[in-house]
Amino acid sequence: MIVCSCNIITRRAIEETIEQILAEDPYAVLTPGRIYHRLGRRAKCGGCIPQVVRIMVEHGEKVRARLQAEAEAERKVVVVERELEVVFLERF
Repeated sequence: MIVCSCNIITRRAIEETIEQILAEDPYAVLTPGRIYHRLGRRAKCGGCIPQVVRIMVEHGEKVRARLQAEAEAERKVVVVERELEVVFLERF
């Protein structure tokens, strides 16, 4: 779906940009300006900005939740590995 008809920017392009930004820094502040800058574009008429903000909020929450779940799973693996290491060392 085209979100910005001035620049022909699709919802998917915005979502992919959000994913890239948050993959680099999960705590990054998402703004329409940051999205457009990353896409190498500028808002022209500004009519798309409310829709871009909605996509940022919706998709940003999903991406952050996924990243948080992945980080939590990684922490659990590390804890289990450390526990196994301790048990192994105690036996020998």
